[in-house]
Amino acid sequence: MRPVVRWMEYTRERLRKPQLPLDANKHLKEAMEWIHRAQDASKDRGAAHSYCIGKGWEASHPEATAALIPTLLNWSKTFRAPDAKRRALEMADWLLTVQEESGALCGFAGMPSVFDTGQVIFGWLAAYQETNQSVYLQAAQRAGNWLIGSLGTDSTWHGPLDRGPRGRAYHARIAWALLELGRLTNDGSYAAPMPTFLNWVLDQEHEDGWFDHNCLTDDSAPLLNTIAYAAQGLMESGLLLGSPEFIAPAERTAHELVKLAGPDGRMAGRFARGWKPAASWACLSGMAQMSILWQRLQELEEVVVEEDVGLRFLSAANRVNAFLMRTQDCVSENKGQRGGSRGSFPVSGAYGRWRVLSMGTKFFVDALLREVPGASLPYRY
Repeated sequence: MRPVVRWMEYTRERLRKPQLPLDANKHLKEAMEWIHRAQDASKDRGAAHSYCIGKGWEASHPEATAALIPTLLNWSKTFRAPDAKRRALEMADWLLTVQEESGALCGFAGMPSVFDTGQVIFGWLAAYQETNQSVYLQAAQRAGNWLIGSLGTDSTWHGPLDRGPRGRAYHARIAWALLELGRLTNDGSYAAPMPTFLNWVLDQEHEDGWFDHNCLTDDSAPLLNTIAYAAQGLMESGLLLGSPEFIAPAERTAHELVKLAGPDGRMAGRFARGWKPAASWACLSGMAQMSILWQRLQELEEVVVEEDVGLRFLSAANRVNAFLMRTQDCVSENKGQRGGSRGSFPVSGAYGRWRVLSMGTKFFVDALLREVPGASLPYRY
């Protein structure tokens, strides 16, 4: 039965006409309602990793849950929505119950994952800044201590769940989390190893902002979302360290990908060396992440980019956001499909295949919130 349901949905997706004109507030409302349902699908008050078409809601997932916390808090501040704050803190509390004694958080295989642990730090830091409750900061510190202790002799992270014996360029996002943890705790031990790791990431860069060792599954053609993780991690780390040499590669990545966002905003899901598109499907999560990166660089134009470059970044972000809104399903009667952001377009694409993703919906909301006049965005994680 599952294949029939999926291919019926594939056909419906291809035939469905987007609701026009595009209204960011409407699409945001639909996405946030989906996020609420992703939490309500489980009694533990974490958030489901995804809704799997033909199967149903997946179990609560630490990385996905943590990612939603700053998004919910930003939403609460922007729209004076106390329910969103309540939900965010419930998620932060659930994460406390699944942290390992070592400080680590586990991934899908039930084994500690350095990337997931790094992303959970962001959720706890946002909860701490919102409430000033030390329990969240202490949990983030335990996670940070485990990450620092897990660095290899080559100053990178690697292991079974983190894609083998080599470090990963997209772990730059872990460096950002540890630098933010160090800033909030005034503890230099979290920041001290990060320049060495970030220099290793720079060694993976080609001249045009494309990185080796930068994918979950295929280093020869990285996913757009891991490309964006690497670029954003470098940029935000560079800003925290006051080190332009870490910001410049993110700029190069952003410049190259502006050229590859089509007139309708669509982007390939993978890019091979030389920025050659390597997938026929779009990675919607990665597109939202690139929109966030371009908008962030545009905000920083006086620091890192010239005005005309910033405008090109903003134009690309607007086109991508429009594509994401057009591919969002706001009419389905299936509450697991309506309002969330799918992994790929079409939904049968290789990233998050047949799934509506919590992580993708988080980045979709973050990207669109930047278009809302007067939006309050204290948490940029």
